[in-house]
Amino acid sequence: MATITDNWFETWFDTNYYHELYQHRDEEEARVFIATMVMYLELRAGERILDLACGKGRHSRELQKHGLEVVGIDLSKNSIEEAKIYESEDMVFDIHDMRKSLAKYGKFDAIFNIFTSFGYFNSREEDVKSLMNVSKALIPGGQFVQDYINAAAVVSKLPEKGEKEINGLLFSWSKYLDNGYIVKDIQVNDGGDLKNFQERVKVYSIEELKAIHKEAGLKVVAEFGAYELDPYEAETSPRIILVSEK
Repeated sequence: MATITDNWFETWFDTNYYHELYQHRDEEEARVFIATMVMYLELRAGERILDLACGKGRHSRELQKHGLEVVGIDLSKNSIEEAKIYESEDMVFDIHDMRKSLAKYGKFDAIFNIFTSFGYFNSREEDVKSLMNVSKALIPGGQFVQDYINAAAVVSKLPEKGEKEINGLLFSWSKYLDNGYIVKDIQVNDGGDLKNFQERVKVYSIEELKAIHKEAGLKVVAEFGAYELDPYEAETSPRIILVSEK
């Protein structure tokens, strides 16, 4: 495996390979989850929503369909360029690092951080700083929804390997635990040209995530273990979904 920089996400998320590998992400799943959360949070048309680490904006578009005013931000230039195709008066996108102040975007009634778009950085302090920015960007009583991988259900299955051919590209990967991170080494064979990438996601328990919310000035008011808002079960739940209030 070639040397990977600490800021792996700045390059991997901007490649076409990333989008080819994860093209299966379910639009229907996004639609149902957003509809469920809009109802649960009792969001009303016209309220301002931030989609934090929005990617190409699939969740942003679903939020807009509920009459909400949406701002989507992401580090990936390529993802934001694609998201901007759907911009309108009540939905805009921008390149931004969640570790930096969100003040220029104003205040929000709710902020969403979905599909494990967190835990990429080298230190816990950077994660706390990111959620402090979230807290500062919420109106009093504003709500924050964080959707994170339930590492407890994944770590027991590691290490694992796999491969898949997509549109003439051969992806092979190995996933393992390393120094508190779930690491996925990815090799792409593009017509004989081998390219190496890596993903690293911090292993946070639900208790550790709740502690970060608290440090950031957020109060956890609900926890779930799946997009259908099933109760959280440490050993079996696929997700950790936390709802906090400012």
